[in-house]
Amino acid sequence: MPFSSLSSSVQRTTRQLAFHTVVLGSGLLLSLSVAAQTPSVSSDSPLPHLLAERKALTDRYTAASAQRHSLFGNKPSKKDLQEVVDALQGIVDKDQQIVDVLNRTAQAATTTSVRLAATTTYLESTGRDDRNLTAQRLSELQNETENLRQREKQQLAKQRDLEADVADAKQGHFVRDALIAGLAVLCVGLLLARKRRR
Repeated sequence: MPFSSLSSSVQRTTRQLAFHTVVLGSGLLLSLSVAAQTPSVSSDSPLPHLLAERKALTDRYTAASAQRHSLFGNKPSKKDLQEVVDALQGIVDKDQQIVDVLNRTAQAATTTSVRLAATTTYLESTGRDDRNLTAQRLSELQNETENLRQREKQQLAKQRDLEADVADAKQGHFVRDALIAGLAVLCVGLLLARKRRR
């Protein structure tokens, strides 16, 4: 294969890889911007390491793209172009790994969000049930208190009635005792009067 045709093929591949890198890089930037709005990356996340590796690959691509040989008229050699292609392919692969990690992180965040929503719903439901139960129990206690007050009033009324009956009974006994005493005195007086007549 002639060098010009190989160079053209490598340049086409380089352009395709560059396009894929731009597309994946855009997706990566979008994912990172979404990730920036979510809680920070955990300490055991592979993302920082992958981003550092991607930066190293980007630096390698920049260095490979800048190479020119005077032997070829200040144009890149086949080896230089292959280094560019390898660097771009490494960036594309690394971008895919980063996207996979971001997808897993987003899935985990979604799962956590669903779990938190379910827990919140459960806690709200439990809180509502507890409030209803407390309100019901409070109402029952208020009713019991009111019933106790009513019974106490009834007991006091009965006690007053009994005290009045006792007072009436005492007064009746006094009148009866007074009548008996008066009758006794009258009987004694009659007996004495009878004895005098004889």
